[in-house]
Amino acid sequence: MLGRKSALWRRCERIAATVRLPEPFDVTTLFGEVAAMRGRPIELVALEARPGAPCGVLAATDRADYVFYTRDTSPLHQRHILLHELGHLLCGHVEGEVRPEAIAAMVAPSLSADLVRRVLGRTTYAQEQEKEAELVASLLMRRAVSTAPESDRLRHALGS
Repeated sequence: MLGRKSALWRRCERIAATVRLPEPFDVTTLFGEVAAMRGRPIELVALEARPGAPCGVLAATDRADYVFYTRDTSPLHQRHILLHELGHLLCGHVEGEVRPEAIAAMVAPSLSADLVRRVLGRTTYAQEQEKEAELVASLLMRRAVSTAPESDRLRHALGS
């Protein structure tokens, strides 16, 4: 098990290292750069938090990638949600993979997950993909914090 985690960690480090972070760090700018690199738009859609709904969801369509995220949270949490969904994009978890029940809960709670699944024609994320996206998000966040001008204060405040 330990070797498996180690392999996951190394893979995520390689993926995160390929991303050039904008200076000063801005998550919206980062998404714009990744969209340009991928040659397709990424639209960030802030939504009201709903009970039982996930904080963030990635949905790929023929036209664009959509990242739905809750706006009813702290800026730090919001940034991490966005970086997690970006992690899915960077790891290649896009093609044919979306959580219909998550989209239904966030975007249109009156729609059934089955209807969303039929419309989007997608399946669910594997647990390993969630771990991978979360680790990539954490590695990117760590790099963003460590390169920020106020990083010494932030590191001290975070106990690092």
